[in-house]
Amino acid sequence: MSSNILRKFPFSLFDMDGSWEMWQDIYGSYIDLVENELKTSDQKSVRTFRNYDFSLDNTSYQRIADLIILEIEDEILNPSSKRSGENFEKLNEKIEDQYSEKVEKENKNLKITFVFTNKKQHPLKLIQVLKLSSEVKRYTQLLHKKVLKQYSRINPQIIFISIFGFESSVGDYLRNNLYGNLIGNLSILIVPPIENNLWNNYFVDKSIEGKIDYKKHKSGINFEDYNNLKRNGTANQLQVQKIENYYKDLMETKKISEYNSQEVNKWGALLCINTSSTLLDVRNSREKINKLVIE
Repeated sequence: MSSNILRKFPFSLFDMDGSWEMWQDIYGSYIDLVENELKTSDQKSVRTFRNYDFSLDNTSYQRIADLIILEIEDEILNPSSKRSGENFEKLNEKIEDQYSEKVEKENKNLKITFVFTNKKQHPLKLIQVLKLSSEVKRYTQLLHKKVLKQYSRINPQIIFISIFGFESSVGDYLRNNLYGNLIGNLSILIVPPIENNLWNNYFVDKSIEGKIDYKKHKSGINFEDYNNLKRNGTANQLQVQKIENYYKDLMETKKISEYNSQEVNKWGALLCINTSSTLLDVRNSREKINKLVIE
């Protein structure tokens, strides 16, 4: 049934130095650890696929994603919501009706995380990050349209793992293309950590604290003043609307920030970010690969 859920797609994942077995020896145990952490944390709402080949029929190249993670979420921008715990058997049952126009909506989102490892002897390039990000967007749109119509949204995420590091321009890209802040961006995480931090493009606003209702609007009045004016009918309706929109946007920003903060903390733990460089044995792995490829 798994082949009915994940469609074939021409991802650009076939370029590598050396053999597949060599890279499996380098990355395999770490991917095992991440998968086990996921299954231990929440078995009912998580489903994983290892080394999934997206190659189309009669394609001479393999296009393999190291790990695919499917998670069912009630609502992506609600940090207080609990994941549904829905069994993926229901997802499989609905696949049989995938081409029916009368698909019952779940009112839930499906989050799909793609784990890609860099299998080249140089830092992962920005163009590779951009290309795969664009491909993942197109793939999830196709998946939502053709197979998984019952979900409100499909939210993609990419985790890039590279023992040879990343081009410095990747960091600039993450800072300038924040997930949850700019429309159309997907979330990106980078391992091993750079400067012992989980590099990511999640929008998290540390300045939003305390009771947001009482934060001053640029007009000089706060939300309590606004409510009093509205109740007394003494405020200009245009002014009321402007302030109302301002606080609505501010509270939505806080909700996004809180959700993203939770996601960064969750994935930092699942990816064992503080010890990932050691777990991947970065220095020895680089030397080993250099030797094997030269030979």
